[in-house]
Amino acid sequence: MVDKAKITVTKLDAARRQLRTAIRLWFEGGDPVSIHTLAFAAYEIAHVVSKKRDHFRRDLIFDSFKIKDEYRGDWNKHIKKHATFFKHADKDWDNSIEFSPTLSLLFIMGAGAGLRLAGAPKSAEESAFEFWIFLHRPRWVSARVRKLFEDKIEVENLAHMKAVPKSLFLKAFYLACQ
Repeated sequence: MVDKAKITVTKLDAARRQLRTAIRLWFEGGDPVSIHTLAFAAYEIAHVVSKKRDHFRRDLIFDSFKIKDEYRGDWNKHIKKHATFFKHADKDWDNSIEFSPTLSLLFIMGAGAGLRLAGAPKSAEESAFEFWIFLHRPRWVSARVRKLFEDKIEVENLAHMKAVPKSLFLKAFYLACQ
């Protein structure tokens, strides 16, 4: 029997769903290739949509001010190589690639930033991920963002939250937000 039900999905809906799923998989210790592929796909959509809505903006991964224009092509080829490898097999069907799953964190953060620029609201999963990064990778977080978290949470509670295992963090975050 064929299911005739259909859903309508916008590009931003697709990116938000991909990002939420990538984050949930990341917290659960899911497959790193799937996490990266979903995070990259979400980032790619968010990047294009936010760029189309504000063509003067240059502050995401593919068009960062931190990369000189003459090296942008090399940068983008390098930063896209893992996602391209995971999605396509037409030219390199019998190859392998070394991959650092930490790279996925860049695309998770970039996708969230791109979605904000495109006008999409932040999901609970994105908030939990940002909070986990704040707790476990504080050097990655700007002083302004650190202050936002520190102003909202008592110092003694931060230690308790940091002690929550990554595999339980998202569930604990959901409960804390109810």
